[in-house]
Amino acid sequence: MPINSLMRITTDFSSFRCRRLLIGWPAIIALALGLLAAPAHAADSTKNTQAALAPTASSATPAPEKHAGSVLCNGVRPEDEIELVNTRSICGGGKSDLMKNGLKIENYSISDDVGHRRWQSSDLDSFLAFDPALPTIIFVHGNQITPGDAKDEGLMMYRMIIKHDCDAPRIRFVIFSWPSSKVGGLLHDVREKAARTEPSGWHLAWLLDQMSPDTQISLVGFSFGARIINGGLHILAGGSLGGSLVLSEHVHPHREPMNVVEMAAADHSYWLAEGQHHGLAMTQVNRMLLINNCDDRAMRYYDLLTPGRGGPQALGLCGPTRIGHDYAEKIRNRDVSCYVGAEHLFASYLCAPGDPGLIWDYSRPATVIDTKTGG
Repeated sequence: MPINSLMRITTDFSSFRCRRLLIGWPAIIALALGLLAAPAHAADSTKNTQAALAPTASSATPAPEKHAGSVLCNGVRPEDEIELVNTRSICGGGKSDLMKNGLKIENYSISDDVGHRRWQSSDLDSFLAFDPALPTIIFVHGNQITPGDAKDEGLMMYRMIIKHDCDAPRIRFVIFSWPSSKVGGLLHDVREKAARTEPSGWHLAWLLDQMSPDTQISLVGFSFGARIINGGLHILAGGSLGGSLVLSEHVHPHREPMNVVEMAAADHSYWLAEGQHHGLAMTQVNRMLLINNCDDRAMRYYDLLTPGRGGPQALGLCGPTRIGHDYAEKIRNRDVSCYVGAEHLFASYLCAPGDPGLIWDYSRPATVIDTKTGG
């Protein structure tokens, strides 16, 4: 879908509701399979896409790729920085010492003259000392993703979006890896991961607060990754989650609003409204793109995450509800049900026609937007 067909959201969603087709245990299983089993299929899809992006294996040292005036090696520009922030060993949130001692940082560094890269250990001080003038895109993955999967999905995201403007200014791309590996049980897994998004949101807020306020930051998240982003922005704005997850002291209390992209957001549709669970998040947002899907089975049965009947609608189903005009002005919705269908797969959303370009449009450096679109 071209960008000029994106619709501005309104507060009236009465004409755009998706029906439930199943009730009881069949629906519960559909939800669980949507949020549980998707990564297993996504791994194959991700590998296929990565294979298409990478040079063939027939050459031991493939020649660098030329693309739009730039030289790429395995789909990566040599000038860009790619890093991983891993919070998987940190239990709970709310304490800076836990973050300083538990964070694991890796850098996807160039390892030879050709430009091949490999993951190398780094540290928080190096991460924070990075040039603040370099625009940073932070990607947050979804559920049931192993540490290795997180790297693969992050690199897939980077490769897909950077192809749209290989001559853009240098960027730093950060993969935010949170504890989402599979746990036993259907509903137990998704409900456990939903609970983990709150401390993970605090971890993200803490990290953002540590970074220089001069750094231009964009956030991209899929499924529960979107929920982590919204929780993190709410905390960064001075809010709290559960009463205890709050930034008691801000290192950098003033920061420019950020651009945000959320695909199939596994979050309550009304939580971005003022006074709600993530009600301060939009104060930290410059503009937001929501890539939704009315046919996604995980989005359709998202309400089953909440015990009882009549649970909340997913933000990634049809967009936000109960949201005021000022916040609505910042948001654009795009429905990709005609391309993605019922699957809740990261690769399917990322590879939907037009999505990589739109994600880049919303996350690229402002200097590119100024020169190319006048934004």
